[in-house]
Amino acid sequence: MRFPLLPLALLLATPAAANPGDLRSVAGMQYHNRVLLIFAPSLRDGRLSAQRAVMAKAALEASARDLVLVQVADKQVLGAHDHADRLRLRYHAPTPVYHAFLIGKDGKVAREAAGPLDAATLMGTIDAMPQRQEEVRRAHAGLATKAD
Repeated sequence: MRFPLLPLALLLATPAAANPGDLRSVAGMQYHNRVLLIFAPSLRDGRLSAQRAVMAKAALEASARDLVLVQVADKQVLGAHDHADRLRLRYHAPTPVYHAFLIGKDGKVAREAAGPLDAATLMGTIDAMPQRQEEVRRAHAGLATKAD
């Protein structure tokens, strides 16, 4: 029995569209992760490089707070399964300039910046979020983290 390969080839060649049920999309990360969403003119932008360095140095702190980095530049998205243009429209991100959004687990923008955010600002903003405070209370009480 022969199976036609053309439909399979077309399926594999088609870029996957992100949807809220896709945990790899920014919308799908809601309730699971906080997202630092960065829009930059280029993947080689110095501000984007600086933000990557901040995140690398604060990796343990970011991980403890379920913070992930999503980068959008050059019509590419790194760190999520989304289309660059759709993210830009959804967050009303100016183009072609650098812009950062810190998105809480509730899906709301908690902080915006026109430049890189330092680790203290990121972690302080997250620690002030009610969901994070509840996570810390539950951890101190020995309870499992609530996924909300």
